Amino acid sequence: MALPWVRLDANIAAHDKILGLLSDESEDRWQAAASYMFAMAWSGGAGTDGFVRRAALPFVHGTAATAKLLVAYELWDEMPDGYHIRNYAARQELEVVSQAKRAAQRAGALKANCQRFHGKDCGCWRDKLEAV
Repeated sequence: MALPWVRLDANIAAHDKILGLLSDESEDRWQAAASYMFAMAWSGGAGTDGFVRRAALPFVHGTAATAKLLVAYELWDEMPDGYHIRNYAARQELEVVSQAKRAAQRAGALKANCQRFHGKDCGCWRDKLEAV
């Protein structure tokens, strides 16, 4: 399951790489900037940890030309089968972390419900946790 939101730097409009991208003479510069932000949101929602397959470019309103600009301004890294959003892992919650949080919440809920309905000495929640 993916994230319902991602982090976006409040100063993104003044970031040196974004300023460089927006000062490019390409007519695709604004679309590339929007695609960069859409890609972060899409990746968080899809649980791809910052990876955008070439085939997924339309989902982030991107094209080969906008991807080329994002690579040129070091916002994306080109990979054999797509692109990776640079520094994604440093700023966003990775899917493995999200899964671990959900597992801990599930365990806590099982334990709390077991104790509520069966008493503090009951440990049936452990059996249910192992079955999941």
